Amino acid sequence: MSSPISLRNRVLFPVITAVVVPLLILALLELLLRLVGFGASQPLFVDAKGMPGYLQANLAVIERYFPAGSAPKVSIDTIYFRQQKEPGTLRVVVQGGSSAAGYPYGRWAGLAGMLQDRLENDLNERPIEVITTAMSAVNSYTLLDFADEITAIEPDAVLIYAGHNEFVGVMGVGSALAGDNSRGAKLLMLKLRHLRLYQAWQRLLAPVTVAPQEGARGTLMARAAAQQKIPYQSDIYQQGLAQFEGNMDLLLAHYARAGIPVLISTLASNEHDQPPFVGEPQIADKQWQPLWNDYRGALEAGDWAQGRAALEALLALDDAANIWYALGQLEWQAGAHDAARTAFVAARDRDQLRFRASAEVNQLIRTLATAHQATLVDGEAALRGACPHNIIDNSVMLEHLHPNGWGYFLLADAFYQALQQHPQLGGWQQLITRDQAWQEKPLTAVDDIIADYKIRVLKADYPFTKVKRDIPFPTPTNVVEQIAAQYQMGKLDWFKSQQSLLGHYRSSGDSLNALRSARLLAQAFPSQFGPNFATGALLLSRQDGRRAVRYLERALTSDPRNPEAWKALIFAHAQQGNKQLAIAALERAADYLAPAERQQLQQRLASMP
Repeated sequence: MSSPISLRNRVLFPVITAVVVPLLILALLELLLRLVGFGASQPLFVDAKGMPGYLQANLAVIERYFPAGSAPKVSIDTIYFRQQKEPGTLRVVVQGGSSAAGYPYGRWAGLAGMLQDRLENDLNERPIEVITTAMSAVNSYTLLDFADEITAIEPDAVLIYAGHNEFVGVMGVGSALAGDNSRGAKLLMLKLRHLRLYQAWQRLLAPVTVAPQEGARGTLMARAAAQQKIPYQSDIYQQGLAQFEGNMDLLLAHYARAGIPVLISTLASNEHDQPPFVGEPQIADKQWQPLWNDYRGALEAGDWAQGRAALEALLALDDAANIWYALGQLEWQAGAHDAARTAFVAARDRDQLRFRASAEVNQLIRTLATAHQATLVDGEAALRGACPHNIIDNSVMLEHLHPNGWGYFLLADAFYQALQQHPQLGGWQQLITRDQAWQEKPLTAVDDIIADYKIRVLKADYPFTKVKRDIPFPTPTNVVEQIAAQYQMGKLDWFKSQQSLLGHYRSSGDSLNALRSARLLAQAFPSQFGPNFATGALLLSRQDGRRAVRYLERALTSDPRNPEAWKALIFAHAQQGNKQLAIAALERAADYLAPAERQQLQQRLASMP
């Protein structure tokens, strides 16, 4: 007779074998795939090439979410930061989509570029690192996926401007960019994506799951939307809101547990000057046409009451975006600006091609900020306040949702003010006024030319036009336009284009624009001597010794034996009346200066009061 123990073993052994053996086989397959070099992990941050001790965002990190060779051509702008965070450093990380990244200008219009520039102006003696992880087409899934790696680099704050891509961004509920499956399945995918077995499975399924890369409609917007219509308050619309709320709830909870302050902003988009992409009413012509004719006639006659009545009758038949937009235009012309704003917002929210976040997304942002004790930044209000009658229009927007240079400055200023007032982060004196910061904004004429071209290309394709048009780059008529053309054609990289601009502005005596290019180079390459010395020297020539000190000290960290940099640093301290600091700098430089230079500087400093 078998004992109870042996009976239990006979029962359990097949069960254990059935579980353990497959797991061992899977583990061996995973190991084999790694040994033969299949797949990649694609970490968020990687070692910076040619800059020992520095990290940068991985340009290929978008490949995490797609089978090999099928990812869209988007990447995070390169910003170098120290692998080991220096004591006293204010390290801030930006998360979001293309608007957070600064499209179409790039890093310098985005939150990272604008804030790095602004913070360096005021916090002169403190190391500043504003690191972006923002890129086009991503949404709350990517933000959540990056959270652990962002936490690992020990940021003092995380800034979030995201929500426009929730429906048609990567893994959005209505997206052609890896957008199938439930939220639970997508969250599981984020956990499994590092496994080579999962990557192999992705590759096997790629031929039947991946949307075509190119075609008549080749822009990223076209590929993402796939002409998907998402009606207002439909089931799929509600799924998008639930996805955003759930993912952002997890994200903010993660940072709260890690003790990292979060500043999260409401979203802005063009209301006045961007008609709905998909907003046609579904009304029979015999119902639609008479009322629409009444509206058009009343509009031409200036009979606002009759026009309003016709549109309200149409809205009773169909709550369509185009009718709301027409009502907004009527109310605007009638001078009823509050009513116009309400109608324009309703039109945006009912646009079935969901590139612009609705008012409900902003309400979720407010609710989530309160629930997780995050700082709410009202970016939408900042842009509204700069537009006529608080209706967001082309005065701050380039098209449907990307700000122009002024709009990006206003958005960054809203974050800057929130940082400055934050009890754990701020409290510094604002030494540079907002007007001066705008005058010295980190955007060059080349940035403006390239951005204008990108927007014209964007608007020449879906969903802005029915027929795609080719847009040639404008023929250059001056030196700056020639530099822009060479950069656009790939004949100059960004570094060389800025060097060319710097040389041009120096030779023409334009110290403000020369300083702009020099500072961009110094911020982009904080460990290199040339850009930092050029910036320090230009600031010194403009009688701004206070700000010159930061860049000259960085230059000397790179080349501590350079006598010209030492002399410039001594003059910078002296220019501010800091006699003791100037003397201390002279003592530090003693081994690198000729005896006659040392004596001359000693005499000059001795004569200071």
